[in-house]
Amino acid sequence: MTYTIRALTEADMPAIVALRNMPGVRHGTLSTPFEGVGQYRKLRAGNAGAAQAQNINQSINLVACANGEVVGEAGLFRAKLPRQAHVGRLAIMVHDGWQGKGVGTALFAALIDLADNWLGLQRLELGVFTDNAPALALYRKFGFDIEGTEQMDAFRDGSFVDAFILARLRGPLARTAAAPPPPAPPAPPGPFTLRAAEPEDAADITELVNQPGVRYGTLRLPFSTEADSLHFVSPPDPATKSIVAIVAGEAVGIGMLVPGKAARAHSGDIALMSVHDAYQGRGIGAAILAALLDIADNWLNLRRVSLSVFADNAPAIAVYEKSGFKPQSLLRADGFRAGGFADSLSMARLR
Repeated sequence: MTYTIRALTEADMPAIVALRNMPGVRHGTLSTPFEGVGQYRKLRAGNAGAAQAQNINQSINLVACANGEVVGEAGLFRAKLPRQAHVGRLAIMVHDGWQGKGVGTALFAALIDLADNWLGLQRLELGVFTDNAPALALYRKFGFDIEGTEQMDAFRDGSFVDAFILARLRGPLARTAAAPPPPAPPAPPGPFTLRAAEPEDAADITELVNQPGVRYGTLRLPFSTEADSLHFVSPPDPATKSIVAIVAGEAVGIGMLVPGKAARAHSGDIALMSVHDAYQGRGIGAAILAALLDIADNWLNLRRVSLSVFADNAPAIAVYEKSGFKPQSLLRADGFRAGGFADSLSMARLR
């Protein structure tokens, strides 16, 4: 059967919410029972407002229609950070009564055409629950390969469920060849303390993220400004915990914990972990991480904490492993660094 593929409009909201409330759709996605149209509109508005925190720059949403009825929806979400401008994330759902009739194939083909022929994306990625065999078969048909398994990814039907991370690369992709910058001259020794980040820390954090070593190990750009750092020290979501390390009145380290919501309310993400080049190797990063994990374990009762790190950042990986994090997925060509693409390692700590 031939389907009409078009852009999603505001008038489609009731049909999309009806899809999300179907048992089969809900079983394969992160939707929860009894979602309302007004609630979904607020969710979309909130996601748009928090785009910077969610690393989303642009979303393209399509619907598939049969005889004027919306029978499927799919989205392509482009990464916000410029060093991930080559990355797009895909999501799809198909009406319970239209499963196995080519709706998913039609939507996916349209998204792939957008990514390849109009946006020039080189890495497409998605997640799928490990027990969703039909969806996995669809993604494999379009050239997606499994990069790893995210344990306890979501809570569904009263229990935790794992998810595969899949990706499709479009090359050739030149790999990073540049070595990391040499170590910075160490700052004078001295004790450090931890406290909550405040807006007035923006200048110190800007200096921190502009350090060559920090930049090499993160997705920051050269010449960051204080405006770029404001969401670190004053996160838009009040549930986010942002901690800084202070030496002689200066913020020289920072870490952020972003708690999940809805089907991922049991989880949190370490969205930022950085220490000034001149203060490396003093246990500052480990102390910030320990403080964030204390909040996760003893105050928020999170069962899963995740993070991402460049796969060749051995010192950082060692700190994370010492704190109980284990590798989950190897994300190929996840970031652009020093003139080429570099892999990232997804890690998680489970309780």
